[in-house]
Amino acid sequence: MKKSAIFILCLALIVTMIGCGGKTSEEATPAKETKADETKAAQGKTYECEDFTMTLASDWEASPQTMGMVNVLPKGKTSPGLYFKFEGKGNAVGTAETSINTMINNYNGSPMESATIGNVEFKSTTYAYSGMTQTMCVAFREGTKITITLEGVGAKDNPDIKTMLSTVNFK
Repeated sequence: MKKSAIFILCLALIVTMIGCGGKTSEEATPAKETKADETKAAQGKTYECEDFTMTLASDWEASPQTMGMVNVLPKGKTSPGLYFKFEGKGNAVGTAETSINTMINNYNGSPMESATIGNVEFKSTTYAYSGMTQTMCVAFREGTKITITLEGVGAKDNPDIKTMLSTVNFK
């Protein structure tokens, strides 16, 4: 149950990051104390772009939204990563299930799971691509395909990624 909740939070953050344009506010979200089994509060700046907003974890940064994509990474590192991609802009065709089943079949992905990120239901699978563990989450919203990818060993369970995904708000 905890793993499902964490996965859902991660997916929400990924979706949010994909659509952002790279604007940040100077306001920080106050930290809150948590128990060992809870995710910590995001403590970074608010990230806002064309398609979503989210609070970045401390020591993480997001790229400006370019061609529908946003990359969220720890400062100075390339992994773990959170990647958002928005495709179709009102004209996307297909289903989340079809997209995820393709990844399951082509990359020996884990069984499909459901997760909610930013009040949007996503379908997801975890697989290895070029030796890198990835969890892909896909949703279709108002004719736009939203893909959130968590990349790197432990990315799916990373507390910063989980917390960031929990703050995603789609526009």
